[in-house]
Amino acid sequence: MGGGSYSYMSAHARSTERVAAYSVLTESAAMERAFTQKHIDSEMIINGKVRESRDSEEHPNSFPIIIALDTTGSMGHIPMDLIKGSFPEIMKSIIDAGVPDPQVCFIGVGDCYFDNAPIQCGQFESSDELMEKWFQKVYLEGGGGNNPGESYNLAWYFASRHTVTDSWEKRHKKGVLITIGDEPCLAEIPQSNIVGLFGDGTQSGILSSTLIEEASEQWELYHIHMGDLPIYSSTINKWRGLIGNDRLVVLPRKNYNLVPVVSSIICNVYNESSNTVSQSNGNANNVGEVKPEQKITL
Repeated sequence: MGGGSYSYMSAHARSTERVAAYSVLTESAAMERAFTQKHIDSEMIINGKVRESRDSEEHPNSFPIIIALDTTGSMGHIPMDLIKGSFPEIMKSIIDAGVPDPQVCFIGVGDCYFDNAPIQCGQFESSDELMEKWFQKVYLEGGGGNNPGESYNLAWYFASRHTVTDSWEKRHKKGVLITIGDEPCLAEIPQSNIVGLFGDGTQSGILSSTLIEEASEQWELYHIHMGDLPIYSSTINKWRGLIGNDRLVVLPRKNYNLVPVVSSIICNVYNESSNTVSQSNGNANNVGEVKPEQKITL
C-alpha cells in the first residue's frame, strides 16, 4: 500500500465542507454522520494479516506512522475533531517540515475483555483520499467495559508482530506509533485474545511492559492522554510508570490542539532517526534529513 500523494488543498477543502455541514447538527448527530460504521469493517480485521509500508518510485523513502485512536465511549468528540480539521493540518505541518514520504496507518483500539472490535487496522497510505477512507472506516464502538483501563497494548502488539516496513528493513529507521486515549492501559493481552484477534498461536498472555520493549525495537512509542484535571492524576502516573514521562503528552479535554503535538512527535522522531541513519551509514544512504531549523519541538 502507500500509493498516491497527499494534497493538503484537497483535504482542507473537504474538511471545510465537513465543518460547515456538521455545524448545524448536534454533536451526536455529527458523529453519526461522520462515522457510519455499525460494526467492524471486514477490511479492518487484522487476524492472519500483515500491514506493509513499502518504498516505491513515487515514495522512495517511506516513513511509517501509526495513529491509534481509543474508540470507546469516553472519548466523546475527540475522534470528530481529528476528521473535521486536525489531521490535514498535521499532514501539512510534517510535510512542510521535511518529512518527504509519510505513510499513515489509522487503527482503532478498545477493550479486549468487553468490546466486539477492540482492534481495527487500516493500511499504510500516502494519499489524502485513502487516509480518510481508512479513518472513516473506524467503528466507534463506544464500549470499554467497567474494568480499569483500555487495551492500548493491542496497538503495540500490532506494530511489533503484524507490520513490515521498508523504513526498518532497508534503512534501520524506526517508525512512530502514537496512541491517543483517556484511560490507563490494561496490564496484559490474554492468550485467548492474541489467538482470536490476531490469529497467532501462543501458550500465554503478554504483559504490556513486554510489548513496549518488543515494539520499541522498530517503533518509537508515544501516548497522548486526553485529560489534565486532578481526577486523571492516577491515570497519568500509571502512564508515566509504563511508557516513561518523556513519551507521554497530557492535554486538556477542552481547548486542546492536537496539531502541534502530533506534528512535533512525528517530526522529532523522523529527524532523530535520520541523524542516526546518517551517522551510521555516512552519506551513502542519506534520506532527506530534516534540517535543524525545521525541527519542531514539544
